[in-house]
Amino acid sequence: MELTNSLIRYAAIALAFGLTVFVHELGHFLTARLSGMAVHEFSIGFGRPLLFWFKRGETQYSFRLWPFLSYVRIAGMEPDDDHPRGFDKKRRSARAAVLAMGSVMNFMLAVAIFVAMGIFIGMPVPQNRIQLVMKKSPAARAGLQPGDRIIGVGGRTGLSVEEIRDVIRAHPGRRIMLEIERDGKQLTLPITPRVETETQVEGLKIKKIKIGLIGIGFETRVRPVGVWQSVENGFMFVYNMVHIQIVGIIGVLTRAVPADFMGPVGIADMLNKQAQQGWADFLWMFALFTVAVGFLNLMPIPPLDGSRLVILAIEGIRGKPFDKRKEMVVHIVGLMLFLGLALIVTYKDILRIVSQKSP
Repeated sequence: MELTNSLIRYAAIALAFGLTVFVHELGHFLTARLSGMAVHEFSIGFGRPLLFWFKRGETQYSFRLWPFLSYVRIAGMEPDDDHPRGFDKKRRSARAAVLAMGSVMNFMLAVAIFVAMGIFIGMPVPQNRIQLVMKKSPAARAGLQPGDRIIGVGGRTGLSVEEIRDVIRAHPGRRIMLEIERDGKQLTLPITPRVETETQVEGLKIKKIKIGLIGIGFETRVRPVGVWQSVENGFMFVYNMVHIQIVGIIGVLTRAVPADFMGPVGIADMLNKQAQQGWADFLWMFALFTVAVGFLNLMPIPPLDGSRLVILAIEGIRGKPFDKRKEMVVHIVGLMLFLGLALIVTYKDILRIVSQKSP
């Protein structure tokens, strides 16, 4: 049974990787076709031999041996490819749309994941009942127990779980009164949240603040939230994740936060852990992964889409195109550096995973 569950998790992880790349390349492909560009090939997977392929019009559609990556070959993007309907023959706005739509499709995939969760699984909604009390925590010292319901804090009642957390966080090192319900009886317990330092995002700035924690975990129940609420959740999730990643990059550049990157091996390990917790957690992590991929591709780093967008912008300012051969050299050098960084990050991911599993 455990072997079957492991195989299902690994298949789901492979599907997450494959689907993320597929929708990204599909965005490039569909936008190129809508813009009137010629497309030489759209492939699911990479490597040889071709498992099957067919040609419709001037585009070859193929399914290759390793189906974890996809790619699209648009005419006019390579130095020796001079096509009358090539990428380089179209308006800059059309070329920019083709380059950006891959990331947009990743963001839309995250929204689709939330819609699917809302319809078929539901979304985790925290309850005011305590599920976990950490040992030697302020909650344990105050006498809180699993199963207690928090019905009031700091003299305020009728609060949501988020509001309860906000009141506790706002009182680091200062005593507050908790009103709880236990076995049908109401009790009032004094508690002093311990002081913790947290990194907080405010606008485009990162700052350290003092917060209060008492060491409890609330119960969560999965409840259906409907299509429109799921769509709203999806768009808010994408917005928040993009915002956090922008702030994170600023924080790394200003040395406000340490650089901590994760490669494919680390992401796969995290997806596996989330799948062990439950499919709702796995899908949440999947949505985070596809947003991260979309955001990464917009970075102005060769050979990512963002670097091509920057080149288009510079071309617009200069009023003349870049030499395609020189641009290709830049992308090749960038690819080699990018692959080198990926190997380093993968090596660190493996070391981290091994150290976590060591006794």
